[in-house]
Amino acid sequence: MAQKNEIFYTSNVRKWGNGHGILIPKAFVDTLKLDDACVTTTLRGDSLILTKLPATKKTPLTLADMVRGRTEKDRHSLIEYGAPVGREVW
Repeated sequence: MAQKNEIFYTSNVRKWGNGHGILIPKAFVDTLKLDDACVTTTLRGDSLILTKLPATKKTPLTLADMVRGRTEKDRHSLIEYGAPVGREVW
């Protein structure tokens, strides 16, 4: 049963890669600010419910961040694979 402020949209489920997808109308994306948003999917009876999760602040990851806490113990020695075989260009 429709409640106040509910908008209904009929969409088709389509094959998308190895899974399936549902196209969300641009008006919904714009209204809910879903660009690059994270949602949870809930199956309740015959209903599929998408809930937008709170936005998390994404800070750019730097090389220094990625190697922070690494020690000499974490480093491995170079691996020699031998001379090129076939038509590899080095």
